Amino acid sequence: MGIGSATWVLLALMTQGQGHLAEPDPVDPLAPAPPPAKPGMPELRVDCPEAETFQGTEVERAGWCAAQAGELKSMRTLANQALNADERSFRAHFLMGYVQHLGEGNLPKALFHLQQAETLFIERYGERPSLTDSPWRVYHRILHQLIHLLGEMDAHEDKIHYVDEIRRRLDLDYAPFKSWPLLKLGRFDEARQIATEAIESDDAWNQAVGLTALCAVESELRNRQAAYDACQKAAERVQGSAMDGSIELSNAGAASEEMFKFDEAERLYQEAARRPAEGSVNPFGRLVRLYLRQGRFSEAMSAWREMKTYRSQRPGSYLDQQDQAEADLIGASLLLVAGRSDEAQKRTGVTVKRPDRQGTSSANAEQNEAGAAVMDRAAKLDAARQLEERAAVSTWKDALPLWIESLGLRFEAWRSGRKAAEVLANPERLVTSLRPECPGSIELPSWLDGDLIALTGPGVALAAIQEARAEETLPEALKEPIFWALEAEAHLLAGDEDLAQQLAKQALDGLGKGDGLMRARAAALLAESARQNGDVDAALAAYRLVLALDPGVLRRLGFRLPVQLEAAGTGPVTRAVELLGSSPLFELEPWGFGLRVGEAEAELLLPDGSVVNTIRVPANAGQKDDDEGAARRIAKAVQRELLVPNIDITQSDIRSLDGSLGTGKATEELKSILEEVGK
Repeated sequence: MGIGSATWVLLALMTQGQGHLAEPDPVDPLAPAPPPAKPGMPELRVDCPEAETFQGTEVERAGWCAAQAGELKSMRTLANQALNADERSFRAHFLMGYVQHLGEGNLPKALFHLQQAETLFIERYGERPSLTDSPWRVYHRILHQLIHLLGEMDAHEDKIHYVDEIRRRLDLDYAPFKSWPLLKLGRFDEARQIATEAIESDDAWNQAVGLTALCAVESELRNRQAAYDACQKAAERVQGSAMDGSIELSNAGAASEEMFKFDEAERLYQEAARRPAEGSVNPFGRLVRLYLRQGRFSEAMSAWREMKTYRSQRPGSYLDQQDQAEADLIGASLLLVAGRSDEAQKRTGVTVKRPDRQGTSSANAEQNEAGAAVMDRAAKLDAARQLEERAAVSTWKDALPLWIESLGLRFEAWRSGRKAAEVLANPERLVTSLRPECPGSIELPSWLDGDLIALTGPGVALAAIQEARAEETLPEALKEPIFWALEAEAHLLAGDEDLAQQLAKQALDGLGKGDGLMRARAAALLAESARQNGDVDAALAAYRLVLALDPGVLRRLGFRLPVQLEAAGTGPVTRAVELLGSSPLFELEPWGFGLRVGEAEAELLLPDGSVVNTIRVPANAGQKDDDEGAARRIAKAVQRELLVPNIDITQSDIRSLDGSLGTGKATEELKSILEEVGK
């Protein structure tokens, strides 16, 4: 699944007449995306180039000049003044609709005012006004705004209607704008035809819109190579520009990911990130997902920080409705892998209740809402398990509320799982979602694809995997390891440990290094199935790989780490070891990893005595605790920090971090970074 169909962002929807690849239409010279509004009271400045064609009262002309200058706070005040002066002024309603759309992101209110402006203009000048004796340019702007606004609101039939109407009423051809809503409505042949006609036209702007739409059409039809070719052509058009192209480059990067060309995708995303922010696409968010998928935690952390800055630089708050939930889910995925599942589940819980609009994404609401539900389930189950671990080493008085909270999270996880399962009950959606990087799937990180097995049941999943395998067009070397990993998970869940171990081994051998977290999950499946089969050597080797790539996957899958507990001290240390013996995080095995627990630190050891990880035990922040309190503090620290990837700041420019286990240095640094970025 991975990024799937939500990767495609329509160029035309980025612009309110801004023309990122060409000069604005001479009969529709709308302003570039405005910068943040300037403070202060508005001035009645009416000397901007558009004031003469806008006409109207001095306040109305000043309002439009404020829009051209990007002073949307002033424009809001002036629009209010104009409406108070004449509530039947089409110009005043247009100004208010414009600022509600681009300045405040209140799309329903913007729609009301723009439709009022349209009605009032028609009452005075008719549907087809004179192009010499009427302020038809204002009428054009009203209709143009409605086209874009309706697209953002997912009102695609209405958007097509207004594209047709603007041609009927003003003889202006915006046919390329129809390709995207036709795509969203599943009318792919019509969308492709319009996109192709735009590409073949002599107009550079039409060509750009057509190429962007065509790459989305071919992607939604799962024509990987055709989508890749169209997206690359769209990106080639902007390679020589430093001022635009973020959309095209990001889409090209997504097409590269669908072809498993990860190095190329990274280069394209990085190039997109160097361009000015535009639209709802965020190339830094794409980089976070790519780096996280590969297990490159340092770069993922750095890109996450940049992602937040990039969002703040976008041209208007109205775009936040298109990707706020996506941004929260990207942050939640990083928090989840970093062991901060409590913070992650709070973010995912919000996205389940407040999904994004999908007007500028080729994915539909169902795909995104189901993906958010799966993420929410994963985060809540992980948080519940951490609470249960804490309860196991707490006093009964402290344990009771932890168990209650855990049960609540498990119930909420069940509810989210049922919500996703309802979508997956559609066989086509399930089959598509089990195909790697396939548009039409539910929107979910690839390293969580295996969670669908538990939601549908192993029997249903195995049948769907076979159908997905038959439909998949990727080369065998790319697709088979992914299907083997999914099958291994299904067979393990069904109780066939032998076949699960065999398939997990095949998957692990075949998955590329670019899929670090998927390899970690396959290794965890191999470790668990080998443990159940009594294959100690295979299990230990697989556990070592898990600990190096993504130790938290053990908890996310509900597996235990086999250990031999050893007290490196007496008193509270001995008691801490006793408490850890009943922890749901561990399986006590004579062949397991050594876990040597001391008063100030604990060490995870290989059978030969070499150190895998060192865990610092923080001192009591308050007054000195007694032996029992110290024992519980030590036990909680071991559980809390053992399966967290250690991340150390080593380079200031990208805050490069060591993402593998072994140094045991940076738990506190990790906390501070996550707390800083997560604000």
